[in-house]
Amino acid sequence: MPGDAIERVLDQIHTAILAADFATLGRLIPELEAALAALIQPDQALLERIARKATRNAICLQASVRGVRAAINRVKEVRQAIAGLVTYDGTGKRAAFGVVGQLARRF
Repeated sequence: MPGDAIERVLDQIHTAILAADFATLGRLIPELEAALAALIQPDQALLERIARKATRNAICLQASVRGVRAAINRVKEVRQAIAGLVTYDGTGKRAAFGVVGQLARRF
């Protein structure tokens, strides 16, 4: 039954998102699209279950994106700290100083 296949794939997508298994996500998307294309005259209960699972997955993906962005920003901050001291003037503009010394390179 296409409805069962859709729910199964949505659950597998959720598991892959939680595990950050992006290769599996790429494999599951075509499978989900095929199951959705095969769906004919679904009942309201099925549509509501699918919508809940799709919303759950979207929320998890949004959280994953925020996490990746936070990690990228943290790496930038660490690299900037290694490169030298960064301060701000009275107007809020950045003012960078040179490398603090060899000790800074160790971190």
